[in-house]
Amino acid sequence: MNDRFVSGFAADINGLRRWRADLGYLGNAYDFHLQKLDAFCCQHYPEQDILTWEIAISYLIESRSHRDIRLDVITLRHLASYQQMMDKPAVLFPANFFSYNSRKRPYIMSNADLQRFFDATDHYPATRHNPLLEYTVATIFRLQYATGMRPYEVRHLSRLDFDYANGTIYIADSKRHKDRRIAVSKEILAMCHRYDSIARRIYPHTTWFFPNRNQVPYSHACLRDLFKKCWDRSGNPSDLEYCTPYILRHNFATRRLSSWIAQGKNMDACIPYLSAYMGHETFSSTYYYIHLLPEHFSCTGLMGLTGIVPEVCHEK
Repeated sequence: MNDRFVSGFAADINGLRRWRADLGYLGNAYDFHLQKLDAFCCQHYPEQDILTWEIAISYLIESRSHRDIRLDVITLRHLASYQQMMDKPAVLFPANFFSYNSRKRPYIMSNADLQRFFDATDHYPATRHNPLLEYTVATIFRLQYATGMRPYEVRHLSRLDFDYANGTIYIADSKRHKDRRIAVSKEILAMCHRYDSIARRIYPHTTWFFPNRNQVPYSHACLRDLFKKCWDRSGNPSDLEYCTPYILRHNFATRRLSSWIAQGKNMDACIPYLSAYMGHETFSSTYYYIHLLPEHFSCTGLMGLTGIVPEVCHEK
């Protein structure tokens, strides 16, 4: 039993989490929103343990000013679906009960945007609380952009996932509990090797590749905040609705497709390779990026890493 949940819905919330994990979803994908719902029910409906219209609507009214209310609705639907599976008379919103805006269009960065952003990561200020942070910021976002990893994947890399001899990174237990191994350029691996040399001197006992000051992986919120700080420091457009580390994954995909188009490659033959590399469940998820492509992209030269992470003698 997860003691973070204390309302009358606690047992079903924990059952829902286990059920979704068995289906292959990340176990903590909706934890933040489940905790919000649990706290609301504990405060306003302490005797209730079945989702009703009154509880659901009251919760959404309280959440209406939040930017992530769409996820609150999804969370309610997940919980109601699970309770109905348990033969409880929970209220389930129809899938089309609420109207949403169309899928937010990711921001496609120009060469100048990319240069400014990575310049900002290179000049992230040092902090005495986490002496590794300035090197982490310069490395983690470059690695994500160069490989198209999901933020969750890059945060949870371990040191054992890097195979420097064969030029690969192993991504374990990603979306739907799928594993994959991706090829990475020598230049990016050299950057990671130098970073790891520094990290081992500062935090020698952690197995995580990007440890925070507590020597555990950075949280979703922390990585998002670091990205936003670098974005703001860069002077890039500040009025974006969608400004998270996921932008780097989107830009990896669009730049790769644009390069193939410029080379005259057969997209139908190339898409399966990109889909497997990015860990997409279906090819349609990869084809989505086709309509985002601008007419032309040029090489950015942003992977020149001299001076970003200093050379450190690697301990044998």
